[in-house]
Amino acid sequence: MQTIVNTTADWLRFSFSIFCICIFLTTNLFSQSLNMRLNAYVYSWERFDSLYSDGTATKSLQMRSYQNLLFDLTQDKISFNFNFQSEGDLVNPIGRGFDFRFYNLYLKGSNIFDVLDFRLGRQYVFGGVGKGAIDGLQFKLKAGQFKEFQLSAFGGFLTPYDYSFKDYGAFKENYLIGTQLSYYGVRDLFVGLSYMNKHRKSLPYTALRLDTLFNTQEILIDIDSPAEQLAGIDLNYSLMRMHNFFAKVYYDINMKQLQRVEANARVTLNDDIRLSAGYYYRQPLISYNSIFWVFQNKPTQEIEGGIDYSLNSDINIYGKAANIFYDDASSLRMQIGFNNPSYGLSFVKYFGYAGESDGISGYYFRQIIPEILSGSIYAGYSRYRLGDYDQDRVDAFSGMLGLTYRPMRQVSIDAQGQFIHNKLYKTDSRFLIGVSYWLFNKF
Repeated sequence: MQTIVNTTADWLRFSFSIFCICIFLTTNLFSQSLNMRLNAYVYSWERFDSLYSDGTATKSLQMRSYQNLLFDLTQDKISFNFNFQSEGDLVNPIGRGFDFRFYNLYLKGSNIFDVLDFRLGRQYVFGGVGKGAIDGLQFKLKAGQFKEFQLSAFGGFLTPYDYSFKDYGAFKENYLIGTQLSYYGVRDLFVGLSYMNKHRKSLPYTALRLDTLFNTQEILIDIDSPAEQLAGIDLNYSLMRMHNFFAKVYYDINMKQLQRVEANARVTLNDDIRLSAGYYYRQPLISYNSIFWVFQNKPTQEIEGGIDYSLNSDINIYGKAANIFYDDASSLRMQIGFNNPSYGLSFVKYFGYAGESDGISGYYFRQIIPEILSGSIYAGYSRYRLGDYDQDRVDAFSGMLGLTYRPMRQVSIDAQGQFIHNKLYKTDSRFLIGVSYWLFNKF
């Protein structure tokens, strides 16, 4: 299914062929509606190829192109959904030079017989503790007078890391299955019980090892399939559409321990002031019988609180503070700032076990010509020290300047320049230019 293309010409032909196939489908299927978005971007930067002892280095210009095609074809309650990305080096190829990924490729049914939703094919699933990309089936059954009971389930091969259609392995060693039972019987209340079982086996490989006589020999490394098995409960409640409460508890069945606990609340005092508070317990998610068992690990806990104040209908001023507790240390994070849709400024400070840093960032957006030409600018500065062993502080600057031109509502042309300056990169500048086309049509 996957073809390796080594030249720019082959890559262009391949991308154009995919585009033509999609256009053919859209013009020959009697679908009720078509939603399509096509993006094409070129990204350029300089790369250090080698560094010599005298401090000199050789650099090369890199230019890489990305194309993304997303479209949905809908006929009554059935739709076909497709999300494809290709990328390739235009100059100075690195590695394969070309690659492509299928993020979504599935058939979807909505409210079949007024009780069933389903997706069949490549998709990203999410249901409580269970989430990930699979090549398989997901369905949801709805019951009750007001469909207040919903049972969803999914299962299939784990999608390969490179989103290709090869190297699946045996199903019993590379799969994700899960289910979630949801209840919506009380207004503004959601309760979900979920379960997930996941196995992902790494590809075997050869390595040099010493035998009992200390002779070097090549052996095959083929480990068992690490497993993750979780169960959990999710709860969300909105009171009078002003206050919100959320909680979840996830349990690791294989490790026999709590994996994650989260509880947060957001309370509206009046039209201008909102308060928030949260608690988080996080255990590192380590696959059962994986190599990471040999390392000692401890959970972390975090408490946070914040306040938001609306100065007027456009400007929001906020302040947040959080403390993370480790085994025998802690780290404090504080943030203040203001924002609105066109501009914003924020300051954040970390100190404690995780290191010390101060950062300030701001952005500004303006429509130069309404609905036709707009510009944006971002700038950030941070000063940090990595732990007690490093006494020197390090400065880092970053920035971005972008323009967007829309000659018509369906087409936009973007140009963006980026730069970074820090201890490692003195003058790292990058440039991006791209075109986007969006189409929605009812037949």
